[in-house]
Amino acid sequence: MKTTLALVAFTLLVPVAASAQGARLNLSFLDRLGERATEKQEITIDRSMLSTAGSALVGDGPNSAVVKQLLSELEGVYVRSYEFDDQKAFSMDDILAIRKQLAAPGWSRIVANEEKDKGGNWELQEIWLFNPGGKVGGIFIINAEPGELQVVNIIGPIDLLKLRGLGGVLGIPRNIGIN
Repeated sequence: MKTTLALVAFTLLVPVAASAQGARLNLSFLDRLGERATEKQEITIDRSMLSTAGSALVGDGPNSAVVKQLLSELEGVYVRSYEFDDQKAFSMDDILAIRKQLAAPGWSRIVANEEKDKGGNWELQEIWLFNPGGKVGGIFIINAEPGELQVVNIIGPIDLLKLRGLGGVLGIPRNIGIN
């Protein structure tokens, strides 16, 4: 009986603990890839930084008001972009380490594209939404191809129609995969 009760309690607490992680993924294991990259861009902007400097980082333009509004609602923007001379500088195992985190409750993959050629090279693009209660609370985008890896983790309430406006801001690639 105690074992059954403990198992039931554990089963009920696991989703709570996973949900507490929220939409922010741990990208620190990518640091070792950054050390080997010939070109890298690493951006870590948390809520306090977004509220104090976020709007100052947005230039004037047709989408500036929308982008400033979107940034004011976010909790964090985390971007890792690496280019390597070695086409095989990272492996699918590195991608699987990210996918393990995306197996947590609340994450759903909405876009998946994977290509492999006869030479063993592969390309991968995925978009994941963190949608634990019917409201988008984060997004994760990964683009991997020989010699290049980009990941974008945006945390906070996200209006997918406005998301395109973040392309080119805060190190987020101009074409972030949302058309």
